[in-house]
Amino acid sequence: MRPLALLLLLVACGRSESTSAPVVAPTAPAVREPVPTSPLLPCPTEVHNLGSGLAVERWPIAATPAAGGPPCIDVVRADTTRFTLRVLSAADEAGARSATGWRETFHLAAVTNAGMFHASGKPVGMIVTDGTLRSNDNTKMSGYLAWDPVNATDPPIQLAGRDCPDFDLAALRARYHSIVQSYRLLGCSGEALPWKDPKQYSAAAIGLDRAGRIVFLHARAAVTMAELSGSLATHDLVGALFLEGGPEASLVARGPDAELARVGSYETNFVENDSNQAFWNLPNVIALLPR
Repeated sequence: MRPLALLLLLVACGRSESTSAPVVAPTAPAVREPVPTSPLLPCPTEVHNLGSGLAVERWPIAATPAAGGPPCIDVVRADTTRFTLRVLSAADEAGARSATGWRETFHLAAVTNAGMFHASGKPVGMIVTDGTLRSNDNTKMSGYLAWDPVNATDPPIQLAGRDCPDFDLAALRARYHSIVQSYRLLGCSGEALPWKDPKQYSAAAIGLDRAGRIVFLHARAAVTMAELSGSLATHDLVGALFLEGGPEASLVARGPDAELARVGSYETNFVENDSNQAFWNLPNVIALLPR
């Protein structure tokens, strides 16, 4: 492990914004990889560089977690002038892998969940990869992360919401080659959203900050998504999408200077403990690659 390496744990699964999420059958991991453990730290304010254009920090969550240690969010910010996103899928790449497996196989800078998935591995929300529709629009989900613009004058990455002014899904698809859909954690102006789901779980999420950087988010601490949303709204984010919860919630990032690995555990009515220390296999991931 490198001198600045940070290795911790976190979790999340199935959800809703102001309405209930669809029931998705949890999938047991086909392969489990051990995760090095270390004492969970409080939420420091320091920013640690993983490498050029890639940095990690921790933010506090205003909540009392059911499990998972101190109420903190691990945050990885990536400069879009140095990095881009890509969806990788088991359907294209000879099977599912853990987040660390995806990272090692494809030499990635970071990996997280590409949203929730059914037992078959099919995404719950819409995914468009390089212009190809992989799964249809889910009308219960109102958030969209789009990247790889057709026209270089468009922002490299954009967050959109179904109820936001001037939203047009067909236009968004025409402007961007790749899209991932999920539930929103923040509203059209970066405000907190009133999630009704009372369950507590670890969570993986993704967003954009006001400087235009990609922001990967992971909280091992099992909190409600309303609590997570409220805490995220106090930071410099223009928006954020929930990606996954429970033991499947994963985030790994690596740069030349340091690395970070986080995995979830607790989820109400599923894994009601903080014992998971393994990355579960994921059929679809969002990958961060150097440009």
